[in-house]
Amino acid sequence: MSKSSQNSENTKEHSGHSVNDRWAWLRSILVAIFIALCIRWPVAEPFKIPSGSMEPTLHGDERFLKGDRIFVNKHAYGIRYPFNGFRFPFTPNPLWYADSMLWEGDDPERWDIAVFKSVEEGVAHDTLVKRIVALPGERVQIRQGKIEINGEPVEFPDYMPEEMYYTFEPRSNMYGIAPDEELSVVPEGHFFMLGDNSLHSRDGRWFGFVPKDHILGEVTSIWWPMSRWDDFTGYTSSIWWKGFWGLVATYILMRLTMGRFWKADSNLPTGIIKRGEHVFVRYALGIPVPFLQKRITSGRPLNRGETVLFRTRFDDGGEWQGVLGIVIGLPGERVVIENNDVLVENVRQTEMTKGWDLAKNNPNDKFGRSKGKEFSLVPDGHVFIVNPESSPEEDSRCLGWIPLENVIGNASLVWWPPHKARRLN
Repeated sequence: MSKSSQNSENTKEHSGHSVNDRWAWLRSILVAIFIALCIRWPVAEPFKIPSGSMEPTLHGDERFLKGDRIFVNKHAYGIRYPFNGFRFPFTPNPLWYADSMLWEGDDPERWDIAVFKSVEEGVAHDTLVKRIVALPGERVQIRQGKIEINGEPVEFPDYMPEEMYYTFEPRSNMYGIAPDEELSVVPEGHFFMLGDNSLHSRDGRWFGFVPKDHILGEVTSIWWPMSRWDDFTGYTSSIWWKGFWGLVATYILMRLTMGRFWKADSNLPTGIIKRGEHVFVRYALGIPVPFLQKRITSGRPLNRGETVLFRTRFDDGGEWQGVLGIVIGLPGERVVIENNDVLVENVRQTEMTKGWDLAKNNPNDKFGRSKGKEFSLVPDGHVFIVNPESSPEEDSRCLGWIPLENVIGNASLVWWPPHKARRLN
């Protein structure tokens, strides 16, 4: 191969390496997002307060980075069916396919602040936050700024805003105001919601009673801006909250600094790793820089006999395939394959290669087959890696010397399935 064509091939490989490196990191980010979404559905979710209907308890503002950001306990009242009440973009009405909960939790209590899906159709904001003031079966009426339940005034708790006053709103549909039964008695499985900023809140007085399956969860805290941090329920000290962020942070930290998870698509000899097992690949050669073909730390040299994950060369399909193999030749060493045995610097590696089948061959299986320097001497910055259980096309016998920059790390343990978990190397 001429020097110019070799440079062209290296440029192509470098370009492919860079593109697929970015895709690998992007895929990891997408996995982290997917995990966060799966946990957010039944655990916790952030929301923005767009209006002032809950002032002064919650500040609302539609402008960017304005208004309170809150966290909502999604399992406080049970776990809803996923995507129930979801509104697709550019469509007027949400999708409702269930009128019950997937798992029933605690019943909402009076004065809880809840996030829920509006019962009105075609509204600009179909996700609302209000305070629960009346429970199923109760007769509710607003009189002289107070809430009367079954004809008796209910005192506001100390943690509610001072001088709390619910207004008589004649422009509304008179829910919770008129004495008529259909306007004052909360149906079973429903709740009556009001905003703390009673004078400027479109709430239960207009849209009536809210069914439990519309309630997304209980507001637990204000998390932004930091100057207004407030934990209403103590949820941020719970195991659910800590577990949610702990799982996400652990995955991201491990992916960035320790290693990555990989599923073996072929066996390795003598049962080191079996097809379908999931391994943890440690960044033994140094911590990689996300999206770049560089490493933050230098790591350590590889050892002969280590099982490693490496990227194969860039092919016409535009993919870098990850392959697990065993290091048998280090930089500067001469490697020669003789039948089912391997000579490294003229020393037979019988103990390491016992039971291996290296007799497989194909027209491109040249490296290690000749004592000539071109096909036997491992260049600096490269290693010779094989997997006798796979085709020669998938390791150094056909691919040639593997650049150390293409070695992701060493497979340190099998973690799945659990009953086969074990340390490697």
